[in-house]
Amino acid sequence: MNKLLVSGVAAALVCLLFSGAPAAESPHGLAPAGDMPFIPDLGGLRHKSFKNQYGQTRNLSEAVLVRKSSVKDGKAFVPAGGLCYLSETEQDAAPFRRDPFLILGEHAYLVDSKVSVRTVRDVSLKKGEKVLLDDAGYRLWFDYATDHYDLPYIQMALIAPSGHWPMEFSVSSKFPTISDLPDRSHMEGDVEQLDEFFLDPVFEYGASRFEVKDHDFTKARFAALSYPVIEEATFSLSRPVVLDLRQEEYRLYGTKRIYAFRENAGFRIRVTDLFGEKVLAEKLVRPVSSQGYKDTEEEKDAYSLTVPGEDMRIEIAVQPGYLRHSDFVPWSTAVPHDWEDGMLSFVIYRDLVTVKNGAPWPLDSRYTVGLEANLLTGKLQRLTLENADAFTLDSGSDSYDGPVKYSDIWNRPAFRLVADDIEGDRVKSYYVRDRFFQRTDNLSFTDKGRKDIDCFIGRAPTFLSILEDSFLTRLATPKFGTEVQGSHFTSFPSVMPDMAFHAPDPTAPFGGLMRGFGREQVTNRRGEKLTSSEGLVIRGSYVDWKKGRIVIPPSGLFYTSRNARNVRALNGETFYMLGRRAYLATFESTTFTRRNFDIDFLRVQPDASLHPVYWQDEPLGVNNKVLRFTEKHLLDDRPMAQINVVKYSGNNFGAPFELAQGLSREQGDRYFLHDRFAEGATWIEPEFVGEDYVRVKSFGTPAIQSVEYTYDKPVRTLLAPGEETALGKHHTLKLIAFNEEAGTSEVEIRRNDGSLAERKILGPLNAETRAFLPQHQRVVHSLQLPFDEGKNRVLAEVDVNTPFEKGKAAFYTYVNLKKLESDTPFEGDPRFMVRPDVCGHCYQLNEVLLDNPKPIILDKEHPRFDGPRTADGKPQFSIVIDSFDGEMIHAWHIETNYRKRVFKSANLAFQPRNNIDVLMGVNGTIEGFLRASLMERSAWQEYWRTGAHPHPERGLDAWLARRFQ
Repeated sequence: MNKLLVSGVAAALVCLLFSGAPAAESPHGLAPAGDMPFIPDLGGLRHKSFKNQYGQTRNLSEAVLVRKSSVKDGKAFVPAGGLCYLSETEQDAAPFRRDPFLILGEHAYLVDSKVSVRTVRDVSLKKGEKVLLDDAGYRLWFDYATDHYDLPYIQMALIAPSGHWPMEFSVSSKFPTISDLPDRSHMEGDVEQLDEFFLDPVFEYGASRFEVKDHDFTKARFAALSYPVIEEATFSLSRPVVLDLRQEEYRLYGTKRIYAFRENAGFRIRVTDLFGEKVLAEKLVRPVSSQGYKDTEEEKDAYSLTVPGEDMRIEIAVQPGYLRHSDFVPWSTAVPHDWEDGMLSFVIYRDLVTVKNGAPWPLDSRYTVGLEANLLTGKLQRLTLENADAFTLDSGSDSYDGPVKYSDIWNRPAFRLVADDIEGDRVKSYYVRDRFFQRTDNLSFTDKGRKDIDCFIGRAPTFLSILEDSFLTRLATPKFGTEVQGSHFTSFPSVMPDMAFHAPDPTAPFGGLMRGFGREQVTNRRGEKLTSSEGLVIRGSYVDWKKGRIVIPPSGLFYTSRNARNVRALNGETFYMLGRRAYLATFESTTFTRRNFDIDFLRVQPDASLHPVYWQDEPLGVNNKVLRFTEKHLLDDRPMAQINVVKYSGNNFGAPFELAQGLSREQGDRYFLHDRFAEGATWIEPEFVGEDYVRVKSFGTPAIQSVEYTYDKPVRTLLAPGEETALGKHHTLKLIAFNEEAGTSEVEIRRNDGSLAERKILGPLNAETRAFLPQHQRVVHSLQLPFDEGKNRVLAEVDVNTPFEKGKAAFYTYVNLKKLESDTPFEGDPRFMVRPDVCGHCYQLNEVLLDNPKPIILDKEHPRFDGPRTADGKPQFSIVIDSFDGEMIHAWHIETNYRKRVFKSANLAFQPRNNIDVLMGVNGTIEGFLRASLMERSAWQEYWRTGAHPHPERGLDAWLARRFQ
């Protein structure tokens, strides 16, 4: 939701217009092969945290990426742009902050950059396409489409040439916009389902802006896409020289004098030769301070002096007394406030290198420079160096040098790609060697070889984006068995009193698909194919070594079942329920609202035992959802807050709320965000957005109360007036009359003895009511007739697709209905509580959860715990502890019952564990947990394959790595 505003922006931010993409397809913005090798660590590719001038942490990473390569006839072909060096920061880098950056292994500082806004107009694409937008290689990806009230909304992503994209954005031209959101500050508590759904055709994201013109479920046309582009960047390859500034006096710097003359607007800086006779440069320079607007194109020139031909850039900054003559900052802060006490100093940057986007790398014309901006802030986030021309590796030339790096000793290639064993259409051996002559393992991995030489070496966050389409397959591969990471043991187990709304240990084993946990594609009455799946999650478990037992806290174990999207009534949609296919009949939802409350910024703080403590979540009802203020930025010193709705399962609701106040295109701001947010049926309207808290005026989101389902497939029946049909064993459904023009049917349910049980006029089903289908429960209930008499609960509903046929009315009948009511014991096994989760967009069932309301204790005398029982009385799964010495878990597994057979997982404590957290099965909830730990899981997969140990982490880094254990 970042958006660099094109209109009203200063003249220096040039808006470039493009109308089409290059004709030739390029690898830019595309992912490598889904099964590409990933090597997390290579000595010449750094992954480290540094601090800038204000003590803010910058997490820097380097990587080498090969994509869209191919092997044929004994040759490996890499297209132009297919070999890519990546250097990126998880945050961003801007002038005047002394932000660190890695350039081919060398520590550098960004000292200047030139930013413009690129606008691409009239872009059309189809669902699933990633279309090129410009010559640089930016792509627009149409990922997904779904609906509210049968009207489409779409999810898109802007992909940078490297393949990175920060988030998907939802847009639609079919609904009321955010600006149409009415005042709902009078609402409090549970209210009935509201009629309106909101979604904007324009997605505002700070420095970026995306506007859809028209779309349906399969294609979209965008009026304009605006995003920031870094045209050029200047880096300093050495630590700056810091000298005290003295008025009307000079300081010696090498063979030069630097004078400072005080004026009203700053200091007039004069640089002369050693004797003060020849003036090399002179300029009025203002001291640098932390205000964000100072790095805009029209302002930044006033804060620095670059001496032509002398490799010098001079700034004036405040240095605290204890940091005199140094750029070392001993701690981190959350916001870039200036030093309150200190001295004005010259900061002299040297060893300057300027690179231009799309131009050759200064030391190696074989490589082209790419500079990619953070879409929210418009600041530099990523430097890429790509091969300008395609190349081929074969037996006569089996290596290709990477770009030549700057070095104080020897300018040499930063790495080398080698393919030294190619047979026909297979490569049997290829690897990457770094500048220290260290090399990766053979990336073919098997004797069979590969059909490409794609790979990813390093820990750059772009890895997460390019794996979006393949990460599940990679993590669930049975090739190396179930990977189990050993625990970090301490004297104090991490204990949570209740694990609702929290994620499992990021090192929890992922078992993947297992018989007994269903996953299949199902089709509803409209012919729509959906994936339905179930799984098991254990979170927050720990070893109580003082009592020699394993404890799973309340809500620490849950069974989960969900579909690829929400499950809808009137469509014959199914979902898994404890291993069996269940048919959703009906539901009851409300809107939970709150007003006039505060949300503090989330800080995870350790106690004395170095375990995390949370306290900032704001609950949304009882066991429904919580609000969590997770991320913040300053956009030209205006606070931006990112707030997430966190589900009971611990996953985030799909869209984060990006909120800021006081930003406007009309007043010429370079950033814009909405001051309130609405997507579907969820909205938030802040009264105040601050750096550390948000005051919320009004908030609302759907909450589901109950759902009803049956294991018996609904039966379609046609009835003429006076005709009847059996409705289970004890009732009949009779049609009294119908009016096809009005769309109504009068029906009654009678008992077998002929007595009347229920009568109702179903409908009307007309254009007005169809406009609220399938989501609005008032309309859904008007088309259904339920009847509950003891255990014989039945329901009849209108066939909304073909309500009348051949002079008869069409109905679907449901028998043996079962009810899942929120926060009540599950009727099939009262040891578990029902926690149905609702779609935050549209009031429909999103997920069925069954969890433990009381702690579960496992020890030597009680090594087994059975999960919820299925209809035949057997547990769907069981937890079995095989080896536990009172402190370490050495062996345990999951058992399932499937078609009268027992299936066992692998040993989930192959490496000793201090908990039994686990992810078993594959559905959207488990995918969310896997995404959050994808980098470390993929790295551990490589350590597991080779039997190597990860690099040890010590001190604060170690605590950060283990803080969620």
